[in-house]
Amino acid sequence: MSTQHRAVSRKKQRTRPSGARGITLIEVVVGVSIMTIVFLGIFGAFKLSIDLVFSTKTKIGAVALMNERIEFIRSLPYSSVGTVAGIPAGPIAQLEQVSLNGTNYTLRTLVQFIDAPEDGLDQADENNTPVDYKLVKVEVLWSVRDVPRSTSAVTYVSPIGLETLASGGTLRVNVFDALTQSVPQASVRIVNSSVTPNVDVTSSANESGVVSFPGSPQGSGYEITVTKSGYSTAQTYSVTTQNPNPSPTHVSVLDGDTTSISFAIDRFGSLNLATFEPIGPGSFTDTFNSSSGLVTTSSTDVVGGAVVLSGGGPYASSGMASSQFIAPNFLVSWNQLVFNTTTSPNTSATVQVLYFNGTDYVLIPDTDLPNNSLGFSEGTINLSFLSVTTYSSLQLVATLTTLDTAETPALLDWSVSYSAGPTPLPGVAVTVFGNKTVGTTAGGLPIRKFLNLLTTDSLGQASQPSLEWDTYNLTIDTGVYDLVELCPGVLSVLPGASLNASLILGTPSAHSLRVSVSANGAPISNAGVAIDSGVVTGNNPTSACGQSFFGNVPIGSPYTVTVTKSGFQTQVEQVTVSGDTTLSVNLVGI
Repeated sequence: MSTQHRAVSRKKQRTRPSGARGITLIEVVVGVSIMTIVFLGIFGAFKLSIDLVFSTKTKIGAVALMNERIEFIRSLPYSSVGTVAGIPAGPIAQLEQVSLNGTNYTLRTLVQFIDAPEDGLDQADENNTPVDYKLVKVEVLWSVRDVPRSTSAVTYVSPIGLETLASGGTLRVNVFDALTQSVPQASVRIVNSSVTPNVDVTSSANESGVVSFPGSPQGSGYEITVTKSGYSTAQTYSVTTQNPNPSPTHVSVLDGDTTSISFAIDRFGSLNLATFEPIGPGSFTDTFNSSSGLVTTSSTDVVGGAVVLSGGGPYASSGMASSQFIAPNFLVSWNQLVFNTTTSPNTSATVQVLYFNGTDYVLIPDTDLPNNSLGFSEGTINLSFLSVTTYSSLQLVATLTTLDTAETPALLDWSVSYSAGPTPLPGVAVTVFGNKTVGTTAGGLPIRKFLNLLTTDSLGQASQPSLEWDTYNLTIDTGVYDLVELCPGVLSVLPGASLNASLILGTPSAHSLRVSVSANGAPISNAGVAIDSGVVTGNNPTSACGQSFFGNVPIGSPYTVTVTKSGFQTQVEQVTVSGDTTLSVNLVGI
């Protein structure tokens, strides 16, 4: 009895209460996810707090270094407040690396004379001394996790009593842009190793684009460089063997005098070049040496250089053949369709012209190509009036029929001629140079500020980025090409702008003439340009870019060039042609 009771008791202990249940897998996943999110948030907040503490610590260190440097400068006599190789000169380093609490700092110190307007500026100064006090700027730079940080402070140091300038003169630099507007915050660097103490100082132009360096030691050879991010660079130049006559040259400073020099800088532009072969003839031709030029055939075969009905006798009563698609790149105009057939009274052969309508090839309507729906049986069809925009891709379809299965008509050949171009011309070397110069050679030839050789890529394109505003010129190897057209005719790159220019290059000739026609600077298209030397004459209208080209022009007596255009006075010019000759003609309105 007691044994049975103990067994029942143990069984009751293992039995789960009726209201209890286990934890499911989904509940475990959800719980873990919630805990992960919570701990990630805590970790992120912890990491952020550490970064904040570290950033604050480094900022406190930077401010401490900055204050220490300023207090040191304030402790110096007025005459000693200056930087090594600076203007004014002194014992303070312009740039110094300092390590504090495991962080590397860069201290940058700038000291400048200031001419206060209260007692007059420059020569109008009441004391005849345009140096009233010194401005001191201390900047500290450092990084926190590769993120650059900086802080700075400015203080002013005044002399005891009246301001003085013991020696030296004033170097004033004016910075303006292409429109002669001031360029503030331009960086101006002054270097001169021939004076004592040596000078190597950089400062920024004020809102008027001006920076002055009073107290510059007397001497010659002051090298000046003006820069600004995204802008062109201007500078003075040394006398060298390659540049014996630099312009502008390095400047000189005299005691008690002010030397002023101006520089022009502006935003960079760019030049994009594209080289092309001129518009020329092209054609699709099939003489049926094989069936490779046919896309589809039905009851026809290519036999003995002709398309004939299938069967070989008896022949099929009818059949057709369609050409491959004719879709020239850079299509300018269609010219004509030419085909040849042989027929008998019992046979016929007709050709129709299809075009791609965006979905399929369909017949050109009779309104644009009369009788096309019936088919052409004669061998020359004019296609020149077809719109190349609507009809950019054509296909020919031949239909052969016979009333006597012992006979077959034959299509012997067909062709479509057209004009296409300009076509991209790759691998062309083009020399680009600007009108701005930095001096002249011993022989008086200009030394260009910019000169570079570009070569067009496989698409006939080349680009010159970061180009200073200027008017640029192009040269090519005239032994390889003739310059048929340059569009636009004048390559003016404006500040911050990109200029696209195209060159059409033809087969070289010993002597050629390119006539550029404009009115008030704008090119004139479709102007009549006639040349006459009494022996050789020619007549070419100007292109959309206002240019007309005459190649293989014999040299000899001068040519009379006559330019006519409705609404303008006729212009007559005399020109002697030798080599690649260019003539510009300006039309005057009536």
